[in-house]
Amino acid sequence: MKKRFSLILALLMALFCAGSFALADEDPITITMMQELFSDSTPDMDNEWYTYLKDHLGVTLDVNFVPTQSYVDKITTTIASGALPMVISANSSVLKNQAVLDMMDDGDFWNLTDYIKDYPNLYSFVGDGRWTSSAIEGVNWGIPRLRVLPRNGAVIRQDWLDNLGMSMPTTFDELYDVLYAFTYNDPDGNGVNDTYGAVTSYVGTGNRGWNGFQTLAIAMGAPNTFGYTDDGMVADFGTEAYLDALKFIKRLYDDGILNQNFNELSAEDRKTAYKSGKYGLTFCVIDDISGLQNDLIMVEPSAVSRVLGPITKEAGDTPRICATSGYNGMVMFPKYGANTIQDEATLRRVLSFMDALCTDEYQDFINFGLEGIHYEMVDGIRTLLTDSNGKNLLDIARGDIGQILPFPDYVRRDDDNDMLRDLYDQIEQRTAWAVLDDSLGLKSPTYNELSSELDPLMMDAAVNFVTGVLSEDDYRAAYAEWLDIGGQDVLDEFTTAYEAYKK
Repeated sequence: MKKRFSLILALLMALFCAGSFALADEDPITITMMQELFSDSTPDMDNEWYTYLKDHLGVTLDVNFVPTQSYVDKITTTIASGALPMVISANSSVLKNQAVLDMMDDGDFWNLTDYIKDYPNLYSFVGDGRWTSSAIEGVNWGIPRLRVLPRNGAVIRQDWLDNLGMSMPTTFDELYDVLYAFTYNDPDGNGVNDTYGAVTSYVGTGNRGWNGFQTLAIAMGAPNTFGYTDDGMVADFGTEAYLDALKFIKRLYDDGILNQNFNELSAEDRKTAYKSGKYGLTFCVIDDISGLQNDLIMVEPSAVSRVLGPITKEAGDTPRICATSGYNGMVMFPKYGANTIQDEATLRRVLSFMDALCTDEYQDFINFGLEGIHYEMVDGIRTLLTDSNGKNLLDIARGDIGQILPFPDYVRRDDDNDMLRDLYDQIEQRTAWAVLDDSLGLKSPTYNELSSELDPLMMDAAVNFVTGVLSEDDYRAAYAEWLDIGGQDVLDEFTTAYEAYKK
């Protein structure tokens, strides 16, 4: 009898933990949320897409969309007033906000560490690696918002390679030769010396991942921001491999191959330059390729963009790819405040909803919507419908809800073109070579306090070395200064935390 009872109990628990199966018998719930607004307007949350979630999962979403430029301030004031909702979207800046850090220290967010494996769809959707990397000193304070892991890289003009009879470069020497030819060998065939090899921008410390500096440094053998070694944690810009990458970038700069104003351009200026049709390569996040290409062909209809393949020091070397964290912030569940999640039963109800959204059925709905409303079948191919301005009706219906619900890092579609299929193939191939930042999920009080002073010091040193303002000795002196004014304490604190939580 006991054995039979245990079996029944186990089955009931499995149904409860399976999320979507349990929702049918649960009372409807309204989930209040706060997240960033990136677009010009909020979605109509009474439309067919949101109504489908309400009708099928018993969940009404009440979302406060806050413009991204004021989002961190809004989080701070909402915490101070005790008016947090049940769920918040916390980007990387929010996770550095002192009020949010204090809430974590005080246990005012739900610790999900002991809950997440009860929701198998959600757990497998995020994956072991991202649960681990997003944990803060071993604690999962939220659901990571997925992003492409090997996202940092470059986009290159395939048509220029073809015009010059050149292959996709795979080594630093080949990359230099290609970019030199893009600059001086008339790749567009117009008989005018008006093309350039590469364009990038470096006007803020947050740009390091995608602006080429880290991409090339990691390919040279440097760690990703911080790396743990036998001697403890090291900073990427303090390694010889990073300096070798700067020497390569300086060579491009000195030879007129890299845009001479790279330290003045904004991120958007860099995109505009590539889309002008005068540059053969831009460093970027590789999933920008679709927008870059779509605007580029308005200027040059025959242009073809491709993701630059992995670059290695020598032919045959194992590639090293500059990875993101694989997530951008997390979705967190406050328990501080009258309108937050006050009890475990409510938390489990919300997690059951999230779990249901991670099933194949609801991922299909999230990413394609409803037939006849958001997509139609044309010759057996599912095609997203658009409005008169060419914008997907699904994107209009969902709005920016993807920042807070479980969305995948990318989606293959039936009507993908060759460029997108190549992009997704590259993502899948490069994942195995991704180099992660070993300081992810670790705390350094010194870095929290001094990052605004430490980061610009080495950014300026890198820029000034490339532009010839600083010599190699000067650069090394800048790194010594970085260590003296707090950098060494940062390395020591990360070393201690790594050995406590990751080793």
